[in-house]
Amino acid sequence: MNDSPKLRFNCFLLREGLPSHQKALRAQYRTTGKSAMTELTPAAGAPEGCVAFFATKRDGVPPWSRSLNPVFPALGDVKSVSHRLVIFLPVGDRVFAVCFGYGSSSLEWSWIEPNFGLRFASRAYNTFALNEIRSRRIDPSARTQSVQIPNRTAIRDFDMELEGEFVRRVVGELDDGFEADDLGAVVATDSVAFKAETDLYEVRRVLKHMLDTVNDNEAQESLRFIDSLEPLRSNAEVTGELEKLLVQNLFGLRATKQSTPTDEDVASLDPLILSFAPPDDLTIENVHSIRIKRGDEVGILHEMRIESLLEALSGFRGKFGRTALKDVKVMAIDSEGNPASQSTPLKNWLIFEAASEDKRYLLTLGKWFALAESYARQLDEDLSAIEDVTATLNLRDWIKSEEDEEDEDTQGEGGYNKRAIDNRSDLICLDKKTLTSVGNQVEACDLFHEDGYLIHVKKYTDSQTLSHLFSQGYVAAITLTEDIDYRQSFIEKVVSLSPSLESAAHSSPTKVTYAIAVGGDRSIPMSLPTFSKVNLRGFVQKLRRMQVSPSVARIQMR
Repeated sequence: MNDSPKLRFNCFLLREGLPSHQKALRAQYRTTGKSAMTELTPAAGAPEGCVAFFATKRDGVPPWSRSLNPVFPALGDVKSVSHRLVIFLPVGDRVFAVCFGYGSSSLEWSWIEPNFGLRFASRAYNTFALNEIRSRRIDPSARTQSVQIPNRTAIRDFDMELEGEFVRRVVGELDDGFEADDLGAVVATDSVAFKAETDLYEVRRVLKHMLDTVNDNEAQESLRFIDSLEPLRSNAEVTGELEKLLVQNLFGLRATKQSTPTDEDVASLDPLILSFAPPDDLTIENVHSIRIKRGDEVGILHEMRIESLLEALSGFRGKFGRTALKDVKVMAIDSEGNPASQSTPLKNWLIFEAASEDKRYLLTLGKWFALAESYARQLDEDLSAIEDVTATLNLRDWIKSEEDEEDEDTQGEGGYNKRAIDNRSDLICLDKKTLTSVGNQVEACDLFHEDGYLIHVKKYTDSQTLSHLFSQGYVAAITLTEDIDYRQSFIEKVVSLSPSLESAAHSSPTKVTYAIAVGGDRSIPMSLPTFSKVNLRGFVQKLRRMQVSPSVARIQMR
């Protein structure tokens, strides 16, 4: 086998406690299944304990062959053929599934160790030799981004904020310290894929080294966030309780009594995010509508929003329990009325986050995760270092009863900002007073204080609102710094409203404040959703690099 060609191996680590190799295959591919795979007998020289399963299938006539057959008659004989090969390879006291062809789609997900490839990547990748990063932000925007660069490059050159992202795929090269022959570009997802000779002893040696790397080392600082999302087993008790909590928040009064969490720790979690978002494999450009179906009931969504989902579900009969997350099927429809995606469970289309002071759980892409508490504690520690200027600014309460629905001037954020300067000589309102920078309209801030605080105000409703707030503060600061004409217009506007604030205007931007209105006794920023905290920390770091002092202020809402 020394002259074996190099092939790319796609390797999944199986969970501990696997009762048999058959259990690691989906039911239809087991011996008794309708698409049963054949167990292959290894030769005498094969590694001890390895077992392989193989299947081949003629899948019919490809659509392009059918349509071009009148032009090229020989295409009428073309048939699609697919192959599946899974080799179960013992490595130390664990087992890997080494897959070829369509082998990986034959595996039963509940027996796969999620994130193994990514955990390896966070410990062994050369962060100056990456080729691709694919990630998804867990917030109401739920956007997925994938950046590919043909040449080896540093992680910072991808122009991606990895923190706050659920990273699904990284492609790159290993550090020199990883002792193995050239494995090529290593692809890390739930699995790990690399190039090696088709010598199962060598493959086993490399996988053992990878397994030891994960078990014996901490993640690199720049990739630590990747390693902090811990996957939860689908059959774990806490997963079932979390899904009950999700059903309660999704369906409200229409949720069944059986979907009430019985675990007190889960029942006490504070739901922070609930949104409707497409799975990663869906290209949304050609999506005209979304069809939801339960049994013979069908609903249509024309917007990918949680409100649209709930409106469509309101026409369905009866109540909803935990099984609705699987039984309600969702499919994207293109402009011609044809399916633009597979019909998949509703759970795969939901983003959900719930947290308490010491627990944080996330649902995305149909899978549940817990955020590692070590990461969460560091996040809170970093946020505690942000200056709190609540007492310094002494901003008035946000009183809902003051918002007269018939008078637009008193409504929402704009109405609050106008009222905030009443009887204040140290504060002016710049809300809605946009200035022009290179053809774009940019608000310098909502409120400006005599001590130079550029105050950006938002009522907390969801993570998307806060994301806009944090970005707004940074964009305004960088515009004031880099655009001389914009800065001069800002100074003139301030002076026209309050000449006594001219000196503070000339010194700006030196202080940016995020003022967030919340009800009850919620603290700022500690009570914010996890990914809002991560987002805030990122913008605070950017402001500090500009020599601008970031701060937060709490506005009491009542």
